[in-house]
Amino acid sequence: MGAIHHIWEELLDEASFELFAIHCQSEDHCLAYALNEMCGISLCRDREDLALDASTCFAIFHCKDEVAFQEWTLFRNAGWSLEAGAQAGLFPGQPSEVRRYLIPEKKEVDYFLKVEGGDDPDGLLAKLLSIPRLITAYRLDAAGLKSKLNLIY
Repeated sequence: MGAIHHIWEELLDEASFELFAIHCQSEDHCLAYALNEMCGISLCRDREDLALDASTCFAIFHCKDEVAFQEWTLFRNAGWSLEAGAQAGLFPGQPSEVRRYLIPEKKEVDYFLKVEGGDDPDGLLAKLLSIPRLITAYRLDAAGLKSKLNLIY
């Protein structure tokens, strides 16, 4: 297990991408549409969600621009997991929904936008900030995240 973990970390270190944190209360498909309009891309919902474990999935929108050699991925940070009934609480023994995060150390972030091959991160940030539905957006350093391996998709 340690060798596989080390290989994934090396791949993540070698990959050059920009990571943006997005705070937005809109639904994921509305945000994807706004990003498509503002950035001139074609984000589409993947058929399969990103599953970190058997019970937790995260919505993903993806776009590969062959002409500009760019790859865009929009991740929803929050997901729901159905867990077996707890012994205590209002309804003991019943399954309950638990909120899980793709990047747990950034629980306040609603979405992450990963752009591979981008050459103007400041220009892209300006475009993101001009979207009316966004509360705010900013660049993140993926190397400083504990859960950075969850971004490998």
